[in-house]
Amino acid sequence: MNNKIKVVSIAILSMLVIYSIWFTFPKQHTKTLQGISYQLGNEEALQEVTISIDGEVKRGLFAKKTFEGTLEIQGEELPVPIGERNITIKFNENGQGIIVYAGFSDGEPYTYYYGSIFANDDFTKVTILKGSWHAKDGNMITAPAKNYTEALNISNELMKNFLRNPLK
Repeated sequence: MNNKIKVVSIAILSMLVIYSIWFTFPKQHTKTLQGISYQLGNEEALQEVTISIDGEVKRGLFAKKTFEGTLEIQGEELPVPIGERNITIKFNENGQGIIVYAGFSDGEPYTYYYGSIFANDDFTKVTILKGSWHAKDGNMITAPAKNYTEALNISNELMKNFLRNPLK
């Protein structure tokens, strides 16, 4: 009986170790998503966008996810040199990550705040809150989405722990 307990204990411990390694091992994500840029409350002013994601997501056993890589939005002009667009986004307990670029220009440090991002675990769904944002009329980018209703559904799903009331 004592041998059985040891074998079962070792098997359980081995499974926990394997799961921990798998869970915390960085995962590469290279995706191109088609979505829309829109303003909340204005279903008519939609613009198609392409979001390119290239980076890896890291997790700790007791830490939230962190994305390191590039996030490109077609048609969005950033005042950040192309060679300095690698970012690190740390997601909080509500699933929100802050998109901030930092670097040096002419020997002087700078930061550029783009907005906030929410993404599912495999980055197949993302929603971005652009700049200074408000739930009534904020500017957003959501992918994959073809229309305002799809964009709102994805945004509400990804932001459920952040919002007090669903977006309309």
